[in-house]
Amino acid sequence: RSPADIDTIIPAMTIVGDTDEERYNEREFVRASMSFYGSTPNYAFIWDEAGFEGTPARLREKQKAGDMAGMMAQISDDHIAAFATESTWDDLADKLIAKYEGVASRVVLYNALGGSDRFERYGEIARRLCLPTRRAPG
Repeated sequence: RSPADIDTIIPAMTIVGDTDEERYNEREFVRASMSFYGSTPNYAFIWDEAGFEGTPARLREKQKAGDMAGMMAQISDDHIAAFATESTWDDLADKLIAKYEGVASRVVLYNALGGSDRFERYGEIARRLCLPTRRAPG
């Protein structure tokens, strides 16, 4: 098959909110998620390729000790900036397009969680990502 015939689906972690407090709470959720996933040996190569060698080993050490706070403390703002997209609601679609256009044929909004208001807002982001100039979701 041609690579053009294959969909590249990327789960994108987002930190979104219109206030610093909203984004702080989202950032800490992402930090916790990244500390869990980063402790998985199968993901070590991703951290290494991003320039964060040794992070998974440090996370596993804290995990084995039952130190969840210590795991989260291993995830720096640089880690988050490399693996997540942070934005206000108004700018999120544009930031995701800038980051993933030409790389991903689909983006899964990994942490599109919360109440119905947030779900609707993420729905609007998804609609903006699927404008007619882009591939429609299948």
